[in-house]
Amino acid sequence: MKFDKYNRTARIYPSIIILLPFLLFTIYCHIDNLKVVFEDLLKLKIVGNITISIVLLYFLVQINRALGKFVFEKSLFKNELEMPTTNFLLFSNQEFSKEYKLQIRTKIKKDFKVELPNENEETIDLENSRKRIVETVGLIRQKVKDGRLLLQHNMEYGFFRNLIGGSIIALLMSGFDIYYFFTYKDNVLGGISILFAFCFAILLLVHKPIINHLGNQYAKRLFQEYLQK
Repeated sequence: MKFDKYNRTARIYPSIIILLPFLLFTIYCHIDNLKVVFEDLLKLKIVGNITISIVLLYFLVQINRALGKFVFEKSLFKNELEMPTTNFLLFSNQEFSKEYKLQIRTKIKKDFKVELPNENEETIDLENSRKRIVETVGLIRQKVKDGRLLLQHNMEYGFFRNLIGGSIIALLMSGFDIYYFFTYKDNVLGGISILFAFCFAILLLVHKPIINHLGNQYAKRLFQEYLQK
């Protein structure tokens, strides 16, 4: 995994946040032997300077991304068929003006020799129209790549999608921390664990408006920068 700006912001930073309940337990574990085992294990080197902690962070990055992409994003956007980048180019969608959509479609035809479905074709077979738009948006992304402001929107979207995906794991660990610390009558750490659980639960509860809003912002910027190419 490259440690470029996108990977740091959209993948590593969410994983560090997800690790907070684990770190809380590891640092303040009341069982000394278990604490020593955790600390020694995390410092253990595998190859060169690569330690278990780095491998676990990489693993967590992939888990967060998989949960965010294949559980939340896929269910919300029906495997890209209902992504904002798809919806906004449909004639039946009112987000863009008809003139603006025709401007985008004209440039698509010029750049890629692809003609998107017209209003009649869209009405007759909406699902196939969506599929054709998804295929074309892939070409647009390749052309725009990391546009002037597009990368920032993409990082924001990726950050929250991966953070929401990892919140499932963090919420479960926070629940364990609550039980553990209150069992040992450590009310301060138990309270911190409740706060963690509350924050991750809120993220899961409001994931739809968050992902929708950021997806909309990304889609708008993608088409703006595409027309400037």
